Amino acid sequence: MNREMISLRKEIKYTVPLEKAHIIKNCLDRLMEKDSHCADGFYTVRSVYFESVHDTDFAQKLSGANSRKKVRLRIYDNDMSLCKLEIKQKNGDWQQKHSFVIEREDAEALSQGNYGVLQHYFDSTKTAIEAYSIMVQGCYRPVVQIAYDRVAYKYPMYDTRVTLDMNIRASESNLDIFSPEVNYTPIQYEYVVLEIKYSGKLMGFISNTLAQFNLTQGAYSKYCSGRKVHYDFNY
Repeated sequence: MNREMISLRKEIKYTVPLEKAHIIKNCLDRLMEKDSHCADGFYTVRSVYFESVHDTDFAQKLSGANSRKKVRLRIYDNDMSLCKLEIKQKNGDWQQKHSFVIEREDAEALSQGNYGVLQHYFDSTKTAIEAYSIMVQGCYRPVVQIAYDRVAYKYPMYDTRVTLDMNIRASESNLDIFSPEVNYTPIQYEYVVLEIKYSGKLMGFISNTLAQFNLTQGAYSKYCSGRKVHYDFNY
């Protein structure tokens, strides 16, 4: 069975004050359909990011490198039965994400540095081969866990998604993505990260709606913001 999922979309980010984000949300509620996972208003995303022994991905993001990547495990709404390993590659505003579902015991082994479990997926996904190569050559290890609450909207044309990520929090001590209790530190609570993702072009009714809020495009990184202890110690 082919477990691989691939997406190629343009991604634009804005950091929006909480009060303004609520107004934007009210507008989007009237314009777009919510993602099916938003049955309770939002869903929680948890990610554990892996990094090379030389912190190459972190340094490339801080330096503003046009082309860069991230490797992470991800679960949604604390659903321990569905975990994905993702490689997210950025080139300017464009992002390509390759992911596949990984069994819990293999995700746990991967977090302990056992990259060999990825060989279980070589026959079903090229992403597993790529991840294995990246993690072995770079001596990758888990470095931070990030969680946030997401409100997501979708529109069928051009695979369009608009998301509002709030209550962003991180832990550099608990790197177990399946841990039932994590003592997170808030890293972004007065602002919401607004992301617009689409392939092809952005629909006019969406861009016109957002234009009235005078938003300034930015390059906020949940991953880098979550590594505050590492940043303070090394920079």
